[in-house]
Amino acid sequence: MPSSPSDVVAPTQPGKIEQWRWGVVWLMFLATLINYSDRLALNNTQRYFLPEFEPDPDLRNEVYANINFAFGLSFGLFQIAAGFLIDRFSLRYLYLGAILIWSAAGVMTGFVPKEAVAALIVCRVVLGVGEAFNWPCAVACIRRVIPRESRGLANGIFHSGASIGAILTPLLVLALVDTSTGVGWRTVFIVVGAVGALWAVLWMLFTAGARAVVIDSEPSPDPLPARTDQPTADENVAVSTSSVTFWDVLGMRLFWICLGTGVCVNMCWHFYNQWFSRYLTEDLRVSGRSEQLILAGFYVAADLGSITSGWVIRGLIRGGYTVESSRKLVMTGLAVSVFLATIPAAYLPADLMPVKLGCFYLVAAAAVGGFAIFFSLAQDIVARRTAQILGVCGCMSWLVISGVTKTIGDLHLAGPGKYASLFIGVGCVPLIAAVIGWFWPEPGGKKE
Repeated sequence: MPSSPSDVVAPTQPGKIEQWRWGVVWLMFLATLINYSDRLALNNTQRYFLPEFEPDPDLRNEVYANINFAFGLSFGLFQIAAGFLIDRFSLRYLYLGAILIWSAAGVMTGFVPKEAVAALIVCRVVLGVGEAFNWPCAVACIRRVIPRESRGLANGIFHSGASIGAILTPLLVLALVDTSTGVGWRTVFIVVGAVGALWAVLWMLFTAGARAVVIDSEPSPDPLPARTDQPTADENVAVSTSSVTFWDVLGMRLFWICLGTGVCVNMCWHFYNQWFSRYLTEDLRVSGRSEQLILAGFYVAADLGSITSGWVIRGLIRGGYTVESSRKLVMTGLAVSVFLATIPAAYLPADLMPVKLGCFYLVAAAAVGGFAIFFSLAQDIVARRTAQILGVCGCMSWLVISGVTKTIGDLHLAGPGKYASLFIGVGCVPLIAAVIGWFWPEPGGKKE
């Protein structure tokens, strides 16, 4: 870590990037949009399908938690497999296969018979297997096609597809489902799953030829800024590629910082993904139509947070901050925002609904903003191991998330009047991510 003025280096300035590279980023934005729509079709229709699969209202949260637990387990475990496969085989074809698998699982969910909980769980497990490839594929691809100083923005763009997909899903529910009877909820799964086939065609056409070579090539190392002393082992890991094994990565401080940050960022956001709709249904008791509109607004805020986080980081870099300092400052601001907004969101009475929802929307924006930073950390450790690193971080994150979800269901911690304490606990988690992030080595500082 820097210990003298000679350690300070000028931050890299963003340069011109070929338009087709941004086109690839936007294609991955679309893939992530479809991914989230397939996933959240379950959460957004929970008030309609749960009575078909569990007649006892007191047991529905437990069934709901078990379904999400099964998805999370497969999604988490297969992120490790995805990471190792992506770093060894064609990223282009693996991405294609992944979206076809998760889209097929989504379509089949629409045909599961009533009360067949086991069949529904199988569909969610297969969905998790396919969807597990999306983030390792996208993050590794951005590492190969986008320069380091613009990756925060690229990560924010592609990951904002999750929020847009989440926005469109409740609108699709409103269009296809009778919100008073629940008729049509199965159609949502079939329609969203079928869209994946269209993306597969676009992906293969747009990434053909020389572009495919770039996407499937081993990434080159990022050049380190010029400096007058020798960098430490931690600061220099990003320049080593084929000589570094994954076991070497596990011994690096940067990996553990990235892992800790990733677990915390994922924990906060995915708690809301899984339980916010149930909170609206059984605690606030909003109507079916109002619930979908509130969820759409929630994810609009999340999308704005994802994009804004990347833009602010890029702006700080252009203003004279190092990449590392920019990420730390933004992550800290996001964490404090989540915590401060959670308190009124959790405790304000329902008759102050506009203010209460506004606070929840701020939580959504700040919680999702942390993903652009987490992905950038994974891309900065060892170029050739990016997908493996993200796969392990994603796996550990989802094992934690799934364990928390199962615990909430088994112990009946969710329910009318019980959510406020859960929100407060989850609202503290991003603060841990911010603290961990400050341990990342800082090769430079603010421009004097």
